[in-house]
Amino acid sequence: MNFAIKLRRNLRRLVILLATFCMVSILISAYYLYNGYNQETELSEGTPEMECGDLKLLPYRLMEMKTAKPIDTSRTDPIVLVFVESQYSQLGQDIIAILESSQFQYHSEIAPGKGDVPPLTNKGRGRYALIIYENMLKYVNMDSWNRDLLDKYCVEYSVGIIGFHKANENSLPSVKLKSFPLYLHTNVGLKDCCVNPRSPLLYITKASEADKGPLPGEDWTVFQSNHSTYEPVLLAKSRTSENIPPAISGHALHTTVIQDLGLHDGIQRVLFGHNLNYWLHKLIFVDAISFLSGKKLSLSLERYVLVDIDDIFVGKEGTRMNVNDVKVRSLLY
Repeated sequence: MNFAIKLRRNLRRLVILLATFCMVSILISAYYLYNGYNQETELSEGTPEMECGDLKLLPYRLMEMKTAKPIDTSRTDPIVLVFVESQYSQLGQDIIAILESSQFQYHSEIAPGKGDVPPLTNKGRGRYALIIYENMLKYVNMDSWNRDLLDKYCVEYSVGIIGFHKANENSLPSVKLKSFPLYLHTNVGLKDCCVNPRSPLLYITKASEADKGPLPGEDWTVFQSNHSTYEPVLLAKSRTSENIPPAISGHALHTTVIQDLGLHDGIQRVLFGHNLNYWLHKLIFVDAISFLSGKKLSLSLERYVLVDIDDIFVGKEGTRMNVNDVKVRSLLY
């Protein structure tokens, strides 16, 4: 009888000890998990990626994020149609230089004002997989006949458009882009540029890319819209409170490169608020070509390192490699 009572007491103590141990373990685990979460939050809040990733900081994109329609390049040739301002314009030369260095085929034309666009199709195939405008206002302000012709081609053959807007002293501080739910705010000084990690066009550009400090020039154009078709790609802060249009004076981040997902009129676009002198714009420009051409015009991610070793063959006596050195080295490798 006494043995049964003792056994019962020991079991009760054992159960109490186990329960106590479990409770203490749960409390300790909760403590470390909570502290770890706080540290991770503090670290992430200090990084440019999280600043850009927090879309609540933006003046738009409050709706659910949408994805772009897949691009079908099966009916177009891998050629870029470039509309330049003139044969000697600097931005036009920069665009062509990047295309040539990337070994992309292109055809250059002076941007038509009221004139006709060049032939866009040949025997049922599209001549061009991508269209680039050095000055996107030339595209926006085309006469209705040529604009409809170009837009129909882009929709039917799944062709995207890249455009640039370079502000000048005559640019209006704020203007709505004709026929688009998009506002342009010009001649803004910016700093601390970063990449939106959720942008679907990123390829070579890393989401962690950031550039602290002032951006070159005081003539930047930033974009603003409430339409879900627009997705920010590059964002920056205003350098000072001066010369900031009232419409964006309260915004923490401003969009310098914006992607049109094609939800408005079926045409996908990427618009730049400056030229290609800025290094992040060059990276995004190459990524935009790749994305809008459905990777038909794309650079490989493989990189090679060239080592110049000729000096070891033409060096001073006693330091040059001879036949025996080469044989020994070949055996080692």
